[in-house]
Amino acid sequence: MVTSPEDARLLFTRWIEDSSPLRIRLRSAALIFEGVGVAQSYDASVLNLGGETWQVVVPLAGASYTFSDPREAPEGSVRDAEASRYEFGLALELANGDRLALIEIKVPDAEPASEESE
Repeated sequence: MVTSPEDARLLFTRWIEDSSPLRIRLRSAALIFEGVGVAQSYDASVLNLGGETWQVVVPLAGASYTFSDPREAPEGSVRDAEASRYEFGLALELANGDRLALIEIKVPDAEPASEESE
């Protein structure tokens, strides 16, 4: 579903505040980059993404945004597999024709610590 820059900003802000792990795929004519990292900062002109040993600065001027929810996949087996691993996704078509896909990776809920009986 096509979404607005304002809706994308809300998602970027949430990912930054929560330090949500993201599956990141950047495709351009010259390279394909894939990695896992976090959104580090955002303003109207750039999005900074990074991992333990890398950082990418993505220019946002002229970008268009498409939101995705794995729970809306039309095929049941794909929907179940993707929904078990991922939350929401956002695809960006950048002004230069590059494509950036960001998918929030589900983090398993922490199990409560078991109490030891005496």
